[in-house]
Amino acid sequence: MIKIFAYKLDENNADILLDKMSLLSLKEKEYVCRYKYEKDRLRSLIGRLMLFIFADRYTDDCYNEINLISGTDDFTKENISDIIIATDENGKGRIENRKDVFFNISHSKDYVVLALSDKEIGIDIQEIKPLKANVPKRFFTDTDNEYIDEIEEEKIERFTRVWSAKESFAKLTGNGIGEGFATFYEDFEKKVIIDVKTGKEKANLIEYFIDGNYKCFASVYTG
Repeated sequence: MIKIFAYKLDENNADILLDKMSLLSLKEKEYVCRYKYEKDRLRSLIGRLMLFIFADRYTDDCYNEINLISGTDDFTKENISDIIIATDENGKGRIENRKDVFFNISHSKDYVVLALSDKEIGIDIQEIKPLKANVPKRFFTDTDNEYIDEIEEEKIERFTRVWSAKESFAKLTGNGIGEGFATFYEDFEKKVIIDVKTGKEKANLIEYFIDGNYKCFASVYTG
């Protein structure tokens, strides 16, 4: 049971949203303000606000599978819950006082996405854009690179799919890029992450269509 919330940034709302910082606790304000640049602080703030509003209402029958959020009407003092966020040994966030809800947050350019689930989850969103040509060869498996190179006119989009899928799994485990992107690959037909050495399925992959200019994947453990 996964619920996705996606917020598209609007520069016209930036000042209004930043004023919403007052809704957060001192600890959460410090979390947001650790970012140097205002746009990064804004993305972090939106992710935190969505988490504090929607996690407390999370149930089997609440919300749609994908929920597109806009404006600032939801971000009010009345809607902010008293959930408590802690981090594990890898720095991955957990809800201390709701053990039945797991979350993960990602952002890329104009989008912030929040995933809520009844089990551990990792989510990632990536804007489709050209990257350095040597990135796939350096960080990915041969299987990944074969998939990317298979159709020339789709290389950039395929690269972004692979990158987003890998990031979602690294965020699921909490290891980040230290997970080693060449230690696993993606089977997009079976929708799974596969361990290179053992050939075993490590996680299920779910692709979400938020915007045609972005790729978004969530990972959850198999079983």
